[in-house]
Amino acid sequence: MRQLIIGPEREALRRLRERVANPSLRTEDVSEVVAESIHRRREQSGDEALSAALSPTIETALRESVRKDPGTLADALFPVMGPAIRRSILETLRSFLESFNQVLDQSLSWQGLKWRVEALRTGRSFTEVALLHSLVFRVEQVFLIHKRTGLPIGQVVAPAVAMQDPSLVSGMLSAIQDFVRDSFHAEQGQGINRLQVGELEVWIEDGPYAILAAVIRGVPPRILRERMAECLEDIHREFSERLERFDGDTAPFAAVPHVLSCCLDAKFKEEPRRPRYAYAWVTGGLLFCLLGGFLGWREWQFHRWNQLASTLRAQPGFVLTSFGRGNGRFTFYGLRDPLAADPLGFVQAAQLNPARAEFHWAAYYALDDAIVQQRAASILAPPPGVTLTVKEGVLRLAGTPTAKWMSDLRARALLVPGIRGVEIPLEISPERLSFSETRDAVQNTVVKFPLASATLSVSEHNSLRELSAELKSLLESAPALHTKVRVEVVGHSDTTGAEAANQNLSQRRADRVASELIRLGIPAGALHPKGVASAEPVRPEDSDANRQFNRSATFHISVAPGL
Repeated sequence: MRQLIIGPEREALRRLRERVANPSLRTEDVSEVVAESIHRRREQSGDEALSAALSPTIETALRESVRKDPGTLADALFPVMGPAIRRSILETLRSFLESFNQVLDQSLSWQGLKWRVEALRTGRSFTEVALLHSLVFRVEQVFLIHKRTGLPIGQVVAPAVAMQDPSLVSGMLSAIQDFVRDSFHAEQGQGINRLQVGELEVWIEDGPYAILAAVIRGVPPRILRERMAECLEDIHREFSERLERFDGDTAPFAAVPHVLSCCLDAKFKEEPRRPRYAYAWVTGGLLFCLLGGFLGWREWQFHRWNQLASTLRAQPGFVLTSFGRGNGRFTFYGLRDPLAADPLGFVQAAQLNPARAEFHWAAYYALDDAIVQQRAASILAPPPGVTLTVKEGVLRLAGTPTAKWMSDLRARALLVPGIRGVEIPLEISPERLSFSETRDAVQNTVVKFPLASATLSVSEHNSLRELSAELKSLLESAPALHTKVRVEVVGHSDTTGAEAANQNLSQRRADRVASELIRLGIPAGALHPKGVASAEPVRPEDSDANRQFNRSATFHISVAPGL
């Protein structure tokens, strides 16, 4: 009965006690009525009491936020802070844009004639020269670039200006800004605000979500910087939420080019109006003379460049297909061998301006003898002392090459483009060179003997075994070369002892070497042993080592014409 009577009240009290004791539940309850409480308090006591209660907390929170990250507050105040400051210091420095027709009015004046002469001399158009002399400054292009992604949002271009790729420009500026910040540890909001690119200058204005970049020719006034900042602030004020959520879709920013157009400005020099004098005939005559002189000079220049074209046609390695003139430059089209001479060298030799020459060459292999000769020397790489010449596609050699280089020369030479045949003189044929090298190796061999002995050592036996192979090669190759080979085995002795005994000893040494070579397979008829005692010393006997060389046997090979 007690549970039925007081059970529900006890359960309600338990839940109430739990809700009061649990901070998270109390926070949830308060969050549901805090907005209504603040609104009710403002209605009951006015804004002064509520402001007095919340001001210390808000001031402390703002101070702490600025201390931790001042950029956040600066970005929030950027769209409204700039105009409030500048409206008190801006000066009205406006001037009407002068029409470009005012520049063209100078075309019949002395200044206009000088500009036309300069245009003809430099290859530029008269409009470009007049613009350079009369322009103070002109904003040619304006880009709006998203700061976080680096993607272009909008672009405006001045009339008659070549449009640049906005993606390329935005990517370049973003990359430069990031490089500077990373390299110099720049703080938030700091970076490059000006770039010089040849005759152009790029002014950059940085905002919280976007970057404004203006491409300027000439010397702009300071007020242009203020106008750019004001334009960027207007964009942030109108498109701040869309800039913050930008994901590459530029459709929500269709009105941005209209806002950017306020930055397209230009100013020309104001020339005082001069009265028109009655010298029109004189001016016309002078203009006619100048025009005639220019046409004559131009024709003379064309004649000189035409002579250069004829020179190139006559050079080996060049095939000139067309030659013409346009935009102040002379253009050559044709084929050029990689080994041909540099065409700019002919331009300089003719005392012409290389900057006015434009070459378009396609590669090919020329068959001129001079070019083929260079190509053969580059590919075959002849040894020192050997020269290569080419005549009508036939390769000829001069000098004394090595047998190794000559071994496969004919096969390698025919792989060189332009070589149709190879003429090798008989005296430097591969067989003849190999024969000569083998003969020299045999004649440089010295077989040494002990003192007063004709007995061969083990090492000399081995030496004779190797020598026998070379002698066999000589004897076998002699018939193909139409020669006869005579091998003299010459025995030597030193000067010690009686000359008669030395003569006998040297003969026995020669016979011993000859018999060993016969045993190794050398025909006996090809060997002619003889002893010379000390009459033909191998070396002067000024030391024991040289005296040892005179106790030896050497070889002398005679070559005579054969059948």
